Amino acid sequence: MMLIDAFARYSKVLHRLTVDFVRAVPDDKWDFTPEPAGKLGRVPAPHRIGDGFAPFCKQLRHVVCVRGVYNAALATRKVDWTRKQNYYVGPLTREALLPALEEKHRQLLATLETVDVDAAIDWDGTPFTFALFTWEFVQHEAIHHGQWSIYASLAGFDTPFSWRASWGL
Repeated sequence: MMLIDAFARYSKVLHRLTVDFVRAVPDDKWDFTPEPAGKLGRVPAPHRIGDGFAPFCKQLRHVVCVRGVYNAALATRKVDWTRKQNYYVGPLTREALLPALEEKHRQLLATLETVDVDAAIDWDGTPFTFALFTWEFVQHEAIHHGQWSIYASLAGFDTPFSWRASWGL
């Protein structure tokens, strides 16, 4: 139970940092990308729709969708990436994405109340422990936080106070 409680507590910290950044992005930078599509001169990876970094609003949609996959995996014991796009089908606006992000976090906390930490989670054929699953969850969002700190710097706006206080970013 301590592992679940610890992850629940940290997920709240991680979620708050994500929400703080979403709120800090100026309206005119909502669709900012440091690297517009078509400027790299290389062929995009097969799974990508473009060859540059996605605009912030699309990265946020991606985080919402991945949280949906993770929540479902905790409930079903299997990661299913084929359904990723089903977890958010709304517009790319702050007014729509922020409540979707909040809802995914509420779903995570509710799912954690019933999760069996001893049952393996099938991650593309590899059995993951609950601990390893939580590490992947945190790492995924942290990677996006790193990207977003660069987005803020290049777009010319400050990261939220929580980021500056926690990480000096």
